[in-house]
Amino acid sequence: MAQRRSFWTGLFDAITVLFVCLTVAAIALVVLILDNPQTPLNPFPPPTVAPVLQLPTLTPSSTPTATPTATFTPSITPTPTATFTPTDTSTPTPSATPTATPTQVINGTPMAVQPSPGPPTPTLPPLDDGSGGRVPGLAGATPAPFPFTAAPVRYQRNSDALGCQWLSVAGTISGMSGEPLPGLTVQITGENFRSVRLSGSAERWGPAGFEFQVGVAPRPATFTLYIIGPAGTPISETVTVQTGTTCDTNIAVVDFVQNYPY
Repeated sequence: MAQRRSFWTGLFDAITVLFVCLTVAAIALVVLILDNPQTPLNPFPPPTVAPVLQLPTLTPSSTPTATPTATFTPSITPTPTATFTPTDTSTPTPSATPTATPTQVINGTPMAVQPSPGPPTPTLPPLDDGSGGRVPGLAGATPAPFPFTAAPVRYQRNSDALGCQWLSVAGTISGMSGEPLPGLTVQITGENFRSVRLSGSAERWGPAGFEFQVGVAPRPATFTLYIIGPAGTPISETVTVQTGTTCDTNIAVVDFVQNYPY
């Protein structure tokens, strides 16, 4: 009975040792497969991965290389042209042209012809006073060179609120019958001053009045004044105006009057 029990105990010990060895071997195999899956001992090896294709790398060069190209150089072939040979050309020499002097021959005797007189100077008819009678002393009078003439310059005191703190040149323009003529251009020039006004622009001098302010106090100064016509040319004589030097003469007044139509 004791021998049988000893037999079975030795058998179980051998089996235990076998299982322990197999366990150690299995663990070693697992570690080997984990470390190298491609080992021949791996019953389930992984699929083979295709190798990575390595493309060539372009390395830039620091020095550019010029590639010569063929250059076509055209050649110019001169074309002969005809040559003009000048010939002598006679140049006429101008000769003096005789000037004929008209003469009148009477009985075979030459006589110089006197130049004919120019057209006679027209003589204006005598002025009529409107009643059929003539104005004495004015028959054949020569008209003024301009349609408008100016009366003598007169001076007066400035009557508005500025009083003596004023200096100006003013005036009026009237027609042949004394009627006011608004809308005509008057130009004044003097002492770095040039300006124009229309007749009728200064109401205090009437329907055809004008006025140029040339200062803020009486002082001596010289200005010229004239009327400009529709064509841009003067239609009146040029009037020279000396400004007043006192409070009673700080406005110089020029009255233009029309003498004949224009």
